[in-house]
Amino acid sequence: MTATRDLHGTLATDHERRSSKQWSIFRVPEHIREVDEKAYNPRIVSIGPFHRNQPELRAAEPQKLRLYKRLMRQIGNEEHEVGLQTAIKKLEGRARGCYSEEFNYISSEEFVQMMILDGCFIVELMLLYHKSNQHGEHVEEPILATRWMLPNITRDMLMLENQLPLFVLQEIYKQISFGEEEIPLNKLALLFFEPLGPQKGEYTDIKLQDQGTRRHLLSLFHSSFVPSDYRPRRSRGVRWNRRENLPGKFWLQEVRILRRSGIKFRRNPGNLLNIEFENRELRIPTLFIDDCTGPLFRNLLAYEQCNALAAPYFTCYAIFLNSIIDVPEDIEILQDAGIIVQSEAMDEQVVNLVNSLTKELVFDLHDRNDCYIAEQIKDINAFCRSWKSKCIYQLSRIDFVSLGLSFLPSFK
Repeated sequence: MTATRDLHGTLATDHERRSSKQWSIFRVPEHIREVDEKAYNPRIVSIGPFHRNQPELRAAEPQKLRLYKRLMRQIGNEEHEVGLQTAIKKLEGRARGCYSEEFNYISSEEFVQMMILDGCFIVELMLLYHKSNQHGEHVEEPILATRWMLPNITRDMLMLENQLPLFVLQEIYKQISFGEEEIPLNKLALLFFEPLGPQKGEYTDIKLQDQGTRRHLLSLFHSSFVPSDYRPRRSRGVRWNRRENLPGKFWLQEVRILRRSGIKFRRNPGNLLNIEFENRELRIPTLFIDDCTGPLFRNLLAYEQCNALAAPYFTCYAIFLNSIIDVPEDIEILQDAGIIVQSEAMDEQVVNLVNSLTKELVFDLHDRNDCYIAEQIKDINAFCRSWKSKCIYQLSRIDFVSLGLSFLPSFK
């Protein structure tokens, strides 16, 4: 294996050069950003080069430095601190190659120091949170003791433009743990992000033990929703019809129409993406909606839009929701079934959020294999076209009460 110097004078192996050709951290495209610009801009802390030195984020810089020094005190001596800097310096070329922009104006020394400072801030914050939340230890840390700060920082750490390459974080973690990590970094990160998840539930042991290669924290979080043994079905015998081809609406009828057609809605206790249809039951996992839901989903969608190697699970999920939700009545039906739980938002606001998620999304309509719920959509539409469903729908439109037949069962 040969080694050459890149444009920044950093020693990089041929393998690192080949790896760097695939970007993984992007600036959100302008046409996507315009839908909700605030969703992509960090509120508290800048991580990595995209938002570096922005005036509104400078207040967090002393906090980064404080946590860095706290971590260095635990390392114990200058020799280990120098070793950390040397290790990250070796990764500079590979790390630069992960970003969709070159940042030639950031010198080699500045770039390495940014990686170290930001990376140590992330690792130490996650370690402190783990000690406090998982072990129940009392931790003297102002960020954890300030009610509004940690949720906002956590949200910032899951923005596409606010990422460090995961291998940088892994190297820092290895250096400060001297190669004997008490808990894998992937598990540490997922436990840290758990309160922000749209299901507010616990990860399975399989997810927490996952040591797969991820590109950054948002990529890791994204992968935690994809079942370990689940892959899109490759069914060649099925084709989208004209209505099913349209992104956003028309994949399916709206909730209220589906119910009148004889479909029952049930809460699925499984993974957020695990949508099932069987015996007239459409089973959908619970989605908790709060102020963080919009920004979180938008960054997950932006990640899928920018990276062709990221399977479009959330793109399909968002189009599915947008297809079945159109008016507050649809939300009310899903609420009654335990499928949607919202904090303070009005039903109309939830409708607007769901309908806006798919704006400016690009989806390959010619390759149904990219949609992990293609079979479910086909089966639902096939049922709605069936004679049985049409009979149920027509009966649901009859006002039996006005006909004096109130003893008959409701078809709703």
